[in-house]
Amino acid sequence: MTGRPVRGLLTIAFLTRTTAAMLPILLLLALADAHGYARAATVGGTYTLVLALCAPVRGRLLDRCGPRMLLAMACATTTLLALVAASIHYTWPWPTTLPLVIAATLTSPPLNAALRSSWRRLATGDAQLRAVHSADSVLEEAGFVLAPLAAGATLVLLGPRHGYELAAACFTAVMALYLTAVHRHHLTPTRAAPTARPPHPRRRHWLGPLALPGMLAILLPLLVMGALFGGTGILIPAYTQHEHATAWLGPLLAATSTGGVLGGIAYAVLPWRSDLWHKYRILTLGFTAPALLLFLARPLWLLASLLLIAGLFVTPLFINAFLLTDATATDETRIEANTWIGATADVANGIMATIIGTLVQAQKWDTALLTLTGCAATGTAATLIQMNRHGSRPSAQPRQNTPADHACSGVVAPSSHAQGGPAAAAEQHP
Repeated sequence: MTGRPVRGLLTIAFLTRTTAAMLPILLLLALADAHGYARAATVGGTYTLVLALCAPVRGRLLDRCGPRMLLAMACATTTLLALVAASIHYTWPWPTTLPLVIAATLTSPPLNAALRSSWRRLATGDAQLRAVHSADSVLEEAGFVLAPLAAGATLVLLGPRHGYELAAACFTAVMALYLTAVHRHHLTPTRAAPTARPPHPRRRHWLGPLALPGMLAILLPLLVMGALFGGTGILIPAYTQHEHATAWLGPLLAATSTGGVLGGIAYAVLPWRSDLWHKYRILTLGFTAPALLLFLARPLWLLASLLLIAGLFVTPLFINAFLLTDATATDETRIEANTWIGATADVANGIMATIIGTLVQAQKWDTALLTLTGCAATGTAATLIQMNRHGSRPSAQPRQNTPADHACSGVVAPSSHAQGGPAAAAEQHP
């Protein structure tokens, strides 16, 4: 059963992701209310890209400096979020708001990755490690369903400016809860334990966890996933407006996350005894296979169906990605390695959103759908090549099992306690 520290941290994780996912929605609306959508999109797009590219740097700082850096980053972010809220409330010129938003993004502590890196220390056994990762990822998807609803309700009740102020205050309170948990349960070591000297120290120094064997293979499906998320996130609002079918907007945007919640619960409950890497590749194929039919998805019902089916594999993919990362990373790179999962998806998300945005602006709907199909086909081909190479290799000498291997070979469902709190993966604010 899940212990009380884990239950409390799952609750903090759920609150962190939900409030963080509300912030960019309300920021966009508040800036649009004051400066128009074009300038609001410039601010939002810039900070999202900065967030994706700098998340691993923030993770590396936390890995090396420990709790003191976490406290310093949280204090800086609180101050900068207050300045962003003031710039919106008093309608400062938007070029003044942009650097404040970027600075708040740069200093924000990587709570998402830091929370996930703590599960190995707090789990009492291999079975609980998988149970906690499962509950964490399922409830992250649930948070991404709840956040737009909460942002919409806040917008109706308070308006965009006061709504952003409330969301910023809530996120600051969540950071305070996490800092209290860090101090109480000693979640972040002051310094990583020394490990064996790597064979290529210079390469490891610059690339960090990216230089670890297998890390790039972990990130490849997330690259494809981020590209599909970014493309459909732009395509759906534009296409539903073009088709005069705004009633489809909510269901289409929620389809993938709804599938993620259902698929995560099913994955946690159903038995699946298999090698962790084999499962990861099968799940990747399960995600990309429906997306191969996106080029046919001009009917909205077909688009919704394909996104829902693909979404069934999203949360299981994230669960396995975090377990593989946990088994691959060393203590001195664990938080940074977890940040790369969200950062990889976010970078692909931003790039594909720009491409699809250009296509839908010209109303090239078939080309946009074909582009997304090409992303899915690339992911499918790369996965099949990996499976073929793995199958053609002679049996290697068995290595020492890691907790993630044990956890994913057992038949374990999250306990009722673990389901009291929470993936996608990325830190989404200010």
